[in-house]
Amino acid sequence: MALILWLISGVVSLGGALASAELGTMFPQNGGMIRYLAHAYPRPRALVATIMAYSVTFFCRPAAIAANVAIFAQYFFYAAGRREYIADRDYLLRGIGALTMTALMVLNMLSVRWSLRLLNAFAAIKMLTLLVVSFTGLLLLVGAVKRTPGTNWSRGFSGTKLDAQSFASAMTRLFWSWEGWSNVGYVVGEVKNVKRNLPLSLGLAMSTLAVLYLLANVAYFSVIPLEDIDNGTLLAAQFMNKVFGKTVGQIILPICIGLSILGVVMSELFGGGRLMYTAGKTGFVPYGAVLGEIHPRFGTPIYALAIIWALSLVFLFAPPPGKAFDLLVDLVQEGMWYFYALTAFGVILLRRRLPNYPLRRFRSSLVLSFLFAALSLILGILQFYPPAEIPGKPKPSLPYYLAPLLGVIFMALCVIPWYLRMWRYVNRTGNQLLSWIEEEEQEVLQIQQ
Repeated sequence: MALILWLISGVVSLGGALASAELGTMFPQNGGMIRYLAHAYPRPRALVATIMAYSVTFFCRPAAIAANVAIFAQYFFYAAGRREYIADRDYLLRGIGALTMTALMVLNMLSVRWSLRLLNAFAAIKMLTLLVVSFTGLLLLVGAVKRTPGTNWSRGFSGTKLDAQSFASAMTRLFWSWEGWSNVGYVVGEVKNVKRNLPLSLGLAMSTLAVLYLLANVAYFSVIPLEDIDNGTLLAAQFMNKVFGKTVGQIILPICIGLSILGVVMSELFGGGRLMYTAGKTGFVPYGAVLGEIHPRFGTPIYALAIIWALSLVFLFAPPPGKAFDLLVDLVQEGMWYFYALTAFGVILLRRRLPNYPLRRFRSSLVLSFLFAALSLILGILQFYPPAEIPGKPKPSLPYYLAPLLGVIFMALCVIPWYLRMWRYVNRTGNQLLSWIEEEEQEVLQIQQ
């Protein structure tokens, strides 16, 4: 069942990536979903895009950076054999994370070129690690690597849980493995030859990852007994221990994983700065003249990056250790499903409203876009469905519905700044903050005529 879910999540995620590629060619400026949702749902006064702008820039993105940067150091302690630091030195890990995040933020401020070079280096490490595991899985399939015969493949679907909450939980984690495609939209304004490179890169990346992920899972199931897969030990480390020995499994691999997490933090900072920059420049948040400013020498949105960094520090140190911080990690994912669904549905709406839009040089599959939107919406709703009880497993101390409920409440609260900004401020000053939406479309349509 795991391989089937991986395949389903990959195909459906491809629909989301291609939908993003179509929207990116239509509106080739930084901002990603903020800009796409503004064009797809301009009424009432870009409510959907405003909620998304505040939810992601002030909550989801800095919380995601905090959640990732807080854990990367534990892999280096794991490799150094100091595992007691992982369990007992929570604030030490956070402090290391804060210093590292600050260094990455400074690099993002000073140089786009070197930021991208470091991002590419982190990506190369991640892909190389995944390639080693995946290629080993292929060798296991053809019998080129000897292994101890196991019973995983003979079990079939035994032990599979078919309740809605288990399905939603599994698919949520799988979708998050593919979620990197959404970051491209935030920086699409810096992509050369967007109409060609954006669809091509997203399509090739998703297809390549699909093959690698499936082969990696084949490798895991071929080597690791099913009873050990969910025992809390790093899965890839178990695999490397059994195939290549402890040096690779307990030292080299954890270091590679730690560097991969730093790559995620780097991409979130890079994209988050452009996201905050777009939210200010397009008028969704106040002080747009500052947030939407590009430094004349460095060519980077330094003020937007500084705000993202400061918010990330708050989320990094504010929650106490334990369940509160775990809840923060869960909250990062909540709410985004609804924005993903609305973005994919937006492709269908814009096909009807702007059928001959000149910049639409790529057309995604409407079937895949619809499937991605529908499944994203379903996953968002299923988070409120009670999970199945497992005999012998203690119940979680926090209610299962707390994270999705807090996510929905936060989005609902974003209606307040929407009203203050798009109604009260606009009506009082006469400043038409959203005139750029129609102006962008009309400018392109007039060129066609």
